Amino acid sequence: MMKKLMTLTFCTIFLMIIISNLASAEVYLWNSVIKDETESLVKYHAFYWFDDTSGRGIGKQKDIPITLWYDVQSLPLNLTYGVVDWCNLTLKHYRNTYGTTFVAFQGFFGGELLNATTETQSYYFTASASDKIIINMRDKDSLTATMSCHYTDINSLFEYNILGGSFTTYMPSFECEGCTEYSLEELSNQIDRQKQITANELSIYDKIQTAIDWNFQIWLILSWIIKIGLILVALGLIFASVYYFYSFLTKIGETI
Repeated sequence: MMKKLMTLTFCTIFLMIIISNLASAEVYLWNSVIKDETESLVKYHAFYWFDDTSGRGIGKQKDIPITLWYDVQSLPLNLTYGVVDWCNLTLKHYRNTYGTTFVAFQGFFGGELLNATTETQSYYFTASASDKIIINMRDKDSLTATMSCHYTDINSLFEYNILGGSFTTYMPSFECEGCTEYSLEELSNQIDRQKQITANELSIYDKIQTAIDWNFQIWLILSWIIKIGLILVALGLIFASVYYFYSFLTKIGETI
């Protein structure tokens, strides 16, 4: 029973590893807020990098859309010291282009790297604005997004924790059938739920293993108790036989 359970657990974990290697891709995201005192700017900056780790190399031929929903407050934005008079959103996409060579033994169109280019988009704002921009990325692509807002008085850079402009990132569930677009928070929640499910399953396996260990120990203790009991019974029979033989000899002696 114990060997069967260990085999089942090993096969389950091995299958999960195989599935994760066949259908996996990573989108790395870093963001920060930078204060530039020299130019009186506050910059909301983000960096994205797409790394396709799937066994089929699907990321070289299939786009993964990164959606940036930007939001600029009503400008000029009045502060105690000066105003925020303009904002500028700059996107730089470091883009790779791949060939369409068919990899027969793996069954997908992978291809070698043909070219790498840089595409830049810039949006200048002097009033409120809100819209979305979709950037299609492929394997090893990177993207930087910077929302820079100008403060007419540098003192406002330290007194106010206000972003005149910012953006929210939405990413797709790359190989999830029927899933099109989820926010980063939704994807994180799904990953957390999956981790919790895995932890619960491992906890069940641990409890079953513990029960088997206890069952083995209980049977071991019972076997020793039975053995000791049999030894005591055997000793009792020996003493009873000696006493019976002694009584028999005593009765014979009295008769004579």
